[in-house]
Amino acid sequence: MLARNLKSKLEKSAPAVGAPSSPGKSRMTRIMALAISALLLTGLALPPAWASDRSRSSGPNPYDKFRRLDDRARSRGALSLRDELAFAEMAHQEIAKQYRFVADPVIVEYVNRVGRRVAEVSGRPDLPYQFYVVQNDQINAFTPGGGRIYIHTGLLKQATTEGQVAAVLAHEVGHNVGYHLSATLRRAQTTGLLVGIAGAILGGGAAGSLAQLGIALVANGTMFKRSRDQEREADFLGLYDLHNAGYNTDEMNNMFRLLGSLMQRSPGALDKIFASHPPPDERLQNTQREIAQHLAGSDRRGTRTTQAFINVQRRLGVTNRALPPTPDDETAALPTDVAGDPSAPRGNEVTYDDAEEIFSRARIANATPLRAVRGDFLGGSVGSDTVIAYEQNGRVGALADIGGRVYQLQIEDRGRTTPALPLAPDDVSAVGIAPVSRGRRAQVLVVSKGQVSYVWEWTGRGFRYLGAQ
Repeated sequence: MLARNLKSKLEKSAPAVGAPSSPGKSRMTRIMALAISALLLTGLALPPAWASDRSRSSGPNPYDKFRRLDDRARSRGALSLRDELAFAEMAHQEIAKQYRFVADPVIVEYVNRVGRRVAEVSGRPDLPYQFYVVQNDQINAFTPGGGRIYIHTGLLKQATTEGQVAAVLAHEVGHNVGYHLSATLRRAQTTGLLVGIAGAILGGGAAGSLAQLGIALVANGTMFKRSRDQEREADFLGLYDLHNAGYNTDEMNNMFRLLGSLMQRSPGALDKIFASHPPPDERLQNTQREIAQHLAGSDRRGTRTTQAFINVQRRLGVTNRALPPTPDDETAALPTDVAGDPSAPRGNEVTYDDAEEIFSRARIANATPLRAVRGDFLGGSVGSDTVIAYEQNGRVGALADIGGRVYQLQIEDRGRTTPALPLAPDDVSAVGIAPVSRGRRAQVLVVSKGQVSYVWEWTGRGFRYLGAQ
């Protein structure tokens, strides 16, 4: 039936006899246009409030399943970078035919600056991210993968802070970090919908299969609708990128509140476009729970908005809606605004009379603090993030207390993972925090008297050991 319907559509849209363009080329152009139209119906934002999903977040934290994945696990079996970029480029060509992009350099540069600020601290910071502003009053943002991200002027106009815009862009970056394009293709392959085409693409032959993929997208219009778990994962990943980029995480909550309000004012207006998303109230509950459990305090600090955001809204014709920056916003430490060398370790070294409380939460007994530092992973001069090197039964270990959650720092040695550092207690010289900087995540380090540094990178969900330097 799908094939018959597709054939009928193609026959109806065939070029007239004597048309100047190649029939085959013209047909394929229309196919890809229809394909990308289907893709455009899958962006972020306003979902219908289905009653069946309202109790979703009443149980255990739904983000726990994503916490168990690291960036390497997410990329396993993914589309090759070359093929992902090729598909994104073809998608962009078709999107450019259907929509008009904003050309105002102030608006374009602003959106790219905010987008790259969250992308640079994501799980895929090396993607060639490009952010486009679509001239359209619809509340929408979307990505075909490959670092191409599109946001509508309608969303920029409705937002009241820069943090809300950053939350939207971080969500779309999350789809890229989660390799959701590849996951969708693989699901289509395993369900038998695109066995030949998806198999060729996932096997590394996408260059010759992209045109066939366009046909398949028309025949199966729901293929590029993200699953609700993919939308939840994009929220999860985006929340941590928002935090690591120095924004106040409550702005993601405020975006969901805004979407819920817009839905109430115009019920059913955008159900078809956002049918795959969980409802705003569930997404709000999910992020509130994640902040309370793992990012405590992140909704009370960080940038909410800027004067640059207000200036962009004025250029879009919006006045008296944006919230003005506060003194805290103006002085908040941004990844690119840290005075001096942004990568230099910093923090206030402290002696810990209350270390027992942190050791207790880490379930470490009979430990003695050796060195400790307190600072801010976002680069501020004052913070409550803490790193401690300690002695336990003659062995040296280290832990980090981030937002009230304690992480044991482990090292890898000849394929084995251990919490014990190869140091004698009296060989520990210092510990430090290297905050987020442009193109690099926050790091912690333990330094020996021989100037060997053991370094860990903060991923937003835990620590990755980078080795001894």
